[in-house]
Amino acid sequence: MDDRPEHIILSPCTTSKTIEMRIRAKIDLEKAEKELSPDHDVLANTSIFISFEHKEKQFTLYKSGKIIIKETDSGEGKPLLLEVFELLKERGCLLED
Repeated sequence: MDDRPEHIILSPCTTSKTIEMRIRAKIDLEKAEKELSPDHDVLANTSIFISFEHKEKQFTLYKSGKIIIKETDSGEGKPLLLEVFELLKERGCLLED
């Protein structure tokens, strides 16, 4: 059994107010756009990332399993990152390694 955590949360730059989550699974960007579109404002979709709004904050999802929230501090951002992670899991947007 693999006992590595499902995700880790990082604060790559304390001055940019950006928080990053790295998850073990890859993200299916096509499915994520389809699943998020009905109740989220999808701002951009490229073959590299999807940008969308959740609870008035901007998130960026990368195929590699990186999730970034912009313009927030860790107290507010960490729970929102966990919400988005759970949302992606519930809607079947994660691809296991």
